[in-house]
Amino acid sequence: MSGDTDERGRTVTGYNPRIATVSEAEFAELMTLAREQPRLTPDGQWRHDYHAAMIARRTIGVQPDLFGARAVTHMHRTKPGPVIDWQPEPIDEKLARIARDPHAAFGIGSPALSDEEKAAMLRSAANWLRLGQRVRLIGASASIDGQFERRAGRVGVVWRISRTITDYVHIYLDPVGAERAEKIVFVELRDVEPIENEQ
Repeated sequence: MSGDTDERGRTVTGYNPRIATVSEAEFAELMTLAREQPRLTPDGQWRHDYHAAMIARRTIGVQPDLFGARAVTHMHRTKPGPVIDWQPEPIDEKLARIARDPHAAFGIGSPALSDEEKAAMLRSAANWLRLGQRVRLIGASASIDGQFERRAGRVGVVWRISRTITDYVHIYLDPVGAERAEKIVFVELRDVEPIENEQ
């Protein structure tokens, strides 16, 4: 009887020898690796703390359900977003534009920057482009449904700077209206301007 207890005491939680394909020691090592939290980089730690602070600032409270359903999180509403009077490009104008340029997209995208223009833009952004910098979206590439154009005027922070795609940047947008989920957008650097810290 005591032998059984000793054997059970040494058994790793979750290990079932009847269906296991690895030894108990290997299973224990794999579970240890799975439970370890990866160490965050300083940038990753800043992102984690910023996101937690945004959620904490907007959360009023959590209301548990008496019958075991999911708890309801109540959040403050934020001010409404900017009003954008976007209208789709009229068909006649679109056809005239495409007739002038055989390589034009049918209403999608922005004209590409030359290498010199891109280099000048990156040089000017080097003065302010850093993680956590408050920014405003001042433009957007064209889209069929106006989704991108409606982002113009939104405010947020620089969330991630790509080391390979240098003319784009990730922006964590401040929530507007009844938004609850985070909005992280990948936008062209030319559509972003720095602003002073404001809340």
